[in-house]
Amino acid sequence: MKQIYDVIVVGGGPAGIMAAMASGKLGADTLLIEKNGFLGGAATASVLGPISPFHYKDEQVINGIPQDFMDRMVKEAGSTGHMKTLDPYGSGDSLGFYDREKYKYVAVEMLKEFGVDILYHSMIDSVDCDNFKLTGLTTVSKGGDRLHFSAHVIVDATGDGDIAVRCGENYCIGDPVEHKFSPSSAMFEMANVDTEKVFRYIQENQEDFEFLSDIVPMREFDDRLKQHYFVGQGFKKLVKKAVEAGDLEFGRDSVIVLNGIHPNTMHFNATRICGLDATDVVKRTESEIDGRRQINSVSEFMIKYVPGFENAFVSVTNAEIGVRETRHIEGMHTLTGMDVYEGRKFEDVVSRGYFPIDLHNPDGKEGYGNGGVWKVPKDTYDIPYRCLIPKHIDGLILSGRCISGTSEAHGSYRTQGGIMGIGQASGVAAAVCAKNHVQPREQEVKEIQEELIRLGASVYRDEEKAKAEKARARKIAQEYIKEHEGNLITLPEILKEYED
Repeated sequence: MKQIYDVIVVGGGPAGIMAAMASGKLGADTLLIEKNGFLGGAATASVLGPISPFHYKDEQVINGIPQDFMDRMVKEAGSTGHMKTLDPYGSGDSLGFYDREKYKYVAVEMLKEFGVDILYHSMIDSVDCDNFKLTGLTTVSKGGDRLHFSAHVIVDATGDGDIAVRCGENYCIGDPVEHKFSPSSAMFEMANVDTEKVFRYIQENQEDFEFLSDIVPMREFDDRLKQHYFVGQGFKKLVKKAVEAGDLEFGRDSVIVLNGIHPNTMHFNATRICGLDATDVVKRTESEIDGRRQINSVSEFMIKYVPGFENAFVSVTNAEIGVRETRHIEGMHTLTGMDVYEGRKFEDVVSRGYFPIDLHNPDGKEGYGNGGVWKVPKDTYDIPYRCLIPKHIDGLILSGRCISGTSEAHGSYRTQGGIMGIGQASGVAAAVCAKNHVQPREQEVKEIQEELIRLGASVYRDEEKAKAEKARARKIAQEYIKEHEGNLITLPEILKEYED
């Protein structure tokens, strides 16, 4: 392994993977450093559910290398590709179900094809940052072995902005006033579930659910993954009964279920861990313990109370809690909630956002409208290159959920699809800066935009393409509704919207 690289990416989650792929594909000598012995970050280690949408009202907004990755996953029998939710409330416009083990495998194979070096089991011990210029870093292994690396540009894809903070950059945790942040969750799956029985229960008790939707296949995928896909958040009557009986103790007042990637499995994003700062190792330890207790309580509740789970068991749990929000690093521009909601555009756009502002209740168990927020933007919005550039540090590019934005804006771009797009942009920017031997803040954005477009990224809206995508999605949804008439859980008023 070399000691000097053009680009070093720290963090092998979705943003870091895309950054390293983009940098490598553009020919930069690239190293990806990851703390675990596998890639995926929260997508694999935290047992996330489906990949959040790449779409805004059926227009595909995230494209290029992230879509290449999805296509490869489908080819390797590891994903359904993007599936359409008939009712996007609570989930977004589409969901991309995936096998986490295939995710780990495909990510490495593609990175190797792009010539990227990977270093596992490594934490950052120190950074070389003098006069606000980052030039290298030292990693440390579990056994104390240290390796030193230098690079023209380092990409901070740690999620928490660890490299930027080590360099002394300013940051804010959560919102700027009370420093409250979206809670974390411990995620898990159950197997040996009678999913059709669960579906029928939801169908017969629609009034007991906050949101529910059928999920429509949009492309062919491996027969092993074919099943009846759906999502529902509720079971409120059963939850209330179990809580009163002392059989359930967790951080919410309802349970959300949706399919796992394999038949007869269900995924749970059903716990809530409030008020514990995940950048504080003691607090994070408390979060892990609390999350594990909630997993046990919820899973036992499902077996005892919910039809279809009588013979089920916990098959997968997270290796670490899923963290939604920690530090927002100060950059040359800070994206705001109004930028997101109004769908604002910027000349230095390098990625586009689209997901609703999704803020989980930081204080209690209640959902959207009672402490939580679900607010759909008026249009897609631009993520400026300046949000990826730290305010004071040279030699560093921000990536993923730690870019410069407010807590409200972060509530939209933090989802997996969004940070894949940001990751691609950060990797392209890093490779271009290394090639031109310039600091990120000095690089003309036009060249970065051109390279992104060459990779297939949707930097700007293609009106004709978007129109065709919407028409195709509507037609497929209509055919699905007709074929499954009488066997749907989507509310009638939503189904009516698909009528011509």
